[in-house]
Amino acid sequence: MTAVIASLGAALIAAAVSIISLCLQRKWKKQDQSAGKLDELAGQVQSVKNTLDRHIATDAENDARQARRRIIAFADECRREEQHSEEHFDNVLEDITFYRQYCDDHPKFKNEKASHSIRYIEDVYDVTKRKNAFI
Repeated sequence: MTAVIASLGAALIAAAVSIISLCLQRKWKKQDQSAGKLDELAGQVQSVKNTLDRHIATDAENDARQARRRIIAFADECRREEQHSEEHFDNVLEDITFYRQYCDDHPKFKNEKASHSIRYIEDVYDVTKRKNAFI
């Protein structure tokens, strides 16, 4: 009888170990699947981030190009001796500040296209301010 009880006890222990082992294997498999899904999701997030970074960089460069166009156009107006309000000068000076910062942050971006116009605008602004000749 002792042998039967010992055999049943051993069988119960073996069954319990098998059940625990099976449960752990299922849990590990689920964790592996979850980890795979997380890795896939992380890759997708990184891809979206890279795309967004490219769009932001493109938008910032386009903003700098637009600012440069406004600066050059304003300088041309000043050369034609068109008068401007102080607010118009302020807007162009903001464009100049933005444009210079962008150029400082992006050394490969060509700045020489507007450097003379910027100096000219600043000179005209100084004279106009001194004479209080805004319209």
